Amino acid sequence: MTPSGDSVSRLRALRDRTGTRLERAGRDVRHAFRMIARMPGLAAVVIVSLGVGIGVNTAIFSWIQAVVLKPIPGVVDAAGFELVEPRTETGAYPELSWLEYRDLAERLRSFRELLAFRMVPLTLGEPGRTERAYGQLVSGNYFSALGLRPALGRFFRPEEVERPGGEPVVVVSYGFWQARLGGSPGALGRTLRVNDRELTVVGVAPPAFQGTVLALSFDLWVPATLAPVLLGGSRELEDRGLRGYAAMGRLRPRVTRAQAQAELAAAMAELARAYPVSNANVTAELVPFGRPPRGPQRMFIGALGILQGVMLLLLLAVCANTANLLLARASARQREIGVRHALGAGPWRILGLLLTENLVLALLGAGLGAVIAVWGTTALRAVPMIGGLPIRFETRVDAAGLAVALLLGVASGLVFGLAPAVQLARVDPQLALRAGARTASRSGARNALMGAQVALALLVLVVAALFLRSFAETRETDPGFRREGVLLAAYDLTGRGADDAAAREFAAGVLRRLRALPGVQSAAIATSVPLDIHGLPSRSFTLEGRARSDGGADEALTNTVTPGYFATMGIPLRAGRDFAELTDATAAPQVIVNEEFVRRYVGAGEPLGRRLESRGRSYAITGVVKNSLYDSFGEPPTPIVYFSFRDRPSAGGQIHLRTRPGTETTLAPEVRRVVRELDASLPVYDVRTLGQHVEKNLFLRRIPARMFVVLGPLLLALAAIGIYAVVAYSVARRTAEIGLRLALGATARRVVTQIVRESMSVVGYGALAGWLLALLVDMHVGRGAIDLSIFLGVPALLLLVATVACWLPARRATRIDPRVALGRE
Repeated sequence: MTPSGDSVSRLRALRDRTGTRLERAGRDVRHAFRMIARMPGLAAVVIVSLGVGIGVNTAIFSWIQAVVLKPIPGVVDAAGFELVEPRTETGAYPELSWLEYRDLAERLRSFRELLAFRMVPLTLGEPGRTERAYGQLVSGNYFSALGLRPALGRFFRPEEVERPGGEPVVVVSYGFWQARLGGSPGALGRTLRVNDRELTVVGVAPPAFQGTVLALSFDLWVPATLAPVLLGGSRELEDRGLRGYAAMGRLRPRVTRAQAQAELAAAMAELARAYPVSNANVTAELVPFGRPPRGPQRMFIGALGILQGVMLLLLLAVCANTANLLLARASARQREIGVRHALGAGPWRILGLLLTENLVLALLGAGLGAVIAVWGTTALRAVPMIGGLPIRFETRVDAAGLAVALLLGVASGLVFGLAPAVQLARVDPQLALRAGARTASRSGARNALMGAQVALALLVLVVAALFLRSFAETRETDPGFRREGVLLAAYDLTGRGADDAAAREFAAGVLRRLRALPGVQSAAIATSVPLDIHGLPSRSFTLEGRARSDGGADEALTNTVTPGYFATMGIPLRAGRDFAELTDATAAPQVIVNEEFVRRYVGAGEPLGRRLESRGRSYAITGVVKNSLYDSFGEPPTPIVYFSFRDRPSAGGQIHLRTRPGTETTLAPEVRRVVRELDASLPVYDVRTLGQHVEKNLFLRRIPARMFVVLGPLLLALAAIGIYAVVAYSVARRTAEIGLRLALGATARRVVTQIVRESMSVVGYGALAGWLLALLVDMHVGRGAIDLSIFLGVPALLLLVATVACWLPARRATRIDPRVALGRE
């Protein structure tokens, strides 16, 4: 069927119109580049300021994407996973026991599958040539529930994980396979010596996958059923009081989170009735995997949300600043636009031409912003981490990040370019072409933009100052122990067949030698260090004289320590005495509790001498110590029970040495030497100072704080540039007026004062609006006392900078010869 003549004509007309539009668009773009080349200084300021604003927003989006939208690298739709988070009545999140996970996996029908995992440090290699590695103990359905396919080999088979102490198999990470196994297909079937046990490599994880703990990367995945073999006879597969597993899964189609939460609550209530000792006071809640309710990750995600909002405000301030710069530039283009009008160009044609120029500027800024964002995310991955934890941020600017940069560029071009374009498109050609067009004028648009820019700048600066103050206060918070002068080092006897007596004897020998070293004031060993990124373990207990109506047990954080721990950490003993020596075989089992434990569980009674029962053993409370921080900064007071290393020896320990502040690292070689004297093949891991360890907990909050430190002065400079441009434009339009006033006898000082006063009135209104907005934000978020140093100091600084930015062009304008100024008219 051949098209009719009318159809052919319409197609040709459409083609011609499309070709004409494309040709016009091409001419407009070429013209835009020519105009940008004629104003290199202004273009550079606009492109750089937009690039910084778009770059930081894109970088922050990539970080949010990495920890919230795509929290598990290599897993499709990772944000769709829901974490099952047990919660005690004290507000602690103790994680699940293995048996609890198995029970929930059977009861929770809202989930497609429920998988479980926990982080575990491992010793890799032959005796005498071992090194530290980090892995995860996982449920048999771990990889299938995540929807992963192996890069090589296979994952665990059901028969390999169905019984405790099952098949000795391991899956390695892609990076481990490449770096340690040569990337050879022959790696399958090879054995790795892990915790002095031979494990067979059966598969390699996908290249991007690094595990299921936010911001941590793992090398090995081992079935949880191997825990008794790898961890020195661990009873975690049979003891409901041994917690530490995380569980998560995807909801089934058409199941809402509310329905799943109701089913979870019912299941936890059923477990509480069936196992009151371990579950009576434990509930659970569902939270998205990328939004953990505890630990440094929660603080980081909250800080990222604040940072993203503030940086969007910064970009708006940059847009207002750019609009003012372009309005100032518009005064020099009125004659050009008048000529275009006179030659027949309509307002819409002029508007389109000017918006094209602005969009080209904005897209150049977006390109620079993408480069800055790529650099920022790469720099974040390259930042060295303190301590031995395998911290790795898989942040990168992908296609979504580039799309965000492009979208921000287009939006910014429209935001800052619309007002100048509309103003020029409405120019009267006769006035524009008239010789004496440089008359004094007032622009409500310019003043409104300048006021908005000042308001946004002040709001961003105040919020940044509040965040920095909060970060500084957090760093200066008394953690309840003395962080200066303590060296930490870890060892692990797991896999060496060390029983309780051998572990106790080893710890006693290490402490005896360390305490004899010159410069060592005290020494101790603990199983955990406070403010570690994975937190302290918790344990259920019952207390003499305290009866619960539900017949269940209470819950508290725990740490197992040797005598001398509290003196080494600088934690004051409020009542009672320290633990008995490790070699004392006569003293009864002991525990020491903190003040919050006494307040919550003992009340006004006497805590010393009371009996505390946990996991079938009875202990006497022999001391009370001051509260301190345990999991993260900002946490509420939390009860803790310290067990004696003598009563509950552990294969792994964290050595604590107190010495003169500033000399901690000089003891590191001596620690290694002492350990080698007792076991020549036992390595020492994670040697760091306690101060460095604490800084690791603050690392995730330090990233946004440093960005505020850099971007705050930059925003202040941009605000000054914008104010300067508006005032310079204004005085340029008033040259004749200024010349006439000077000719009539007005002093330069009086003219400058008037110009500054007029401009500062606009700045003042904008600053007042921004100040009120910042006050509302602080009252809503901070809910504390108003920091006058910030709410008075930041506006004062901004007003000072604005005054200088107004004074400079005003002062320069009064230096003109009145005869020259009048002659220009």
